[in-house]
Amino acid sequence: MTSTRKIVLWVVAIGLSALFVRLGFWQLDRHGERSAGVRERAVRAEAPVLEWSGPGDVPSDTAGLIGRRARLSGRWDRAGEVVIRSRTLDGRAGAEVLTPLLVGGDSAQTVMVLRGWLPAPDGLRPDLAAGWTAPPATTGGGDPARAEGVFVSSRDGRGGQPLQVEIAGAGHLAIAGLDLALIRDQTDLDPSPHVLRADDPPAGASLRPAREIETDSGPHLSYAIQWFSFAVIALAGTAILIRKDGNRTSAARIGR
Repeated sequence: MTSTRKIVLWVVAIGLSALFVRLGFWQLDRHGERSAGVRERAVRAEAPVLEWSGPGDVPSDTAGLIGRRARLSGRWDRAGEVVIRSRTLDGRAGAEVLTPLLVGGDSAQTVMVLRGWLPAPDGLRPDLAAGWTAPPATTGGGDPARAEGVFVSSRDGRGGQPLQVEIAGAGHLAIAGLDLALIRDQTDLDPSPHVLRADDPPAGASLRPAREIETDSGPHLSYAIQWFSFAVIALAGTAILIRKDGNRTSAARIGR
């Protein structure tokens, strides 16, 4: 191996190692951010339950509310239910249900409530009526309703491609994830920036609890270790390769 080739190999190895180290520190930063978020949510979960029954009871900004428990009073809007498609549970295909809750009187605020999971063979069209214990005229016609749970986050772009599906003769929006901006764009709803993940579904309904809010720091630490390992492998592998080539060259000279 010529000296020029060795130099090129070292330059490439050092460049790759620097990139891998940078990616490793990036994953460490992500680990730190996520761990801090988990700790903050744990603290919020211990705070008193927020009572939300009218305008002004809850700040319009969601900062500091993710992970906070709340109890909402209002009226269900079953016609506006949104499906979060392709959600499996215990190996079964299904979907999660987002139901608008109208909180307050004349100036009601619309809050999307993640009520739970329903089976759906196609992951798209669950039997929404099975998620209720009362007919629409009773549950959605103005009787007071209550929902208690934990505030979770929505993120623009998480909803993926919006689909309009027909369920029991009515049209509903089906999206891929919690995305309030997409719901505003695709429906007549104007939901507040808050999303409540409801606790246990009502007795007698076919709903199962929705996904738990994330409580761990995720895989970022293991990813960081992998990237640092790749950096070491790049440098060590290059050194071994050059050393073996040098040994072969020396042996060839001695053989002459």
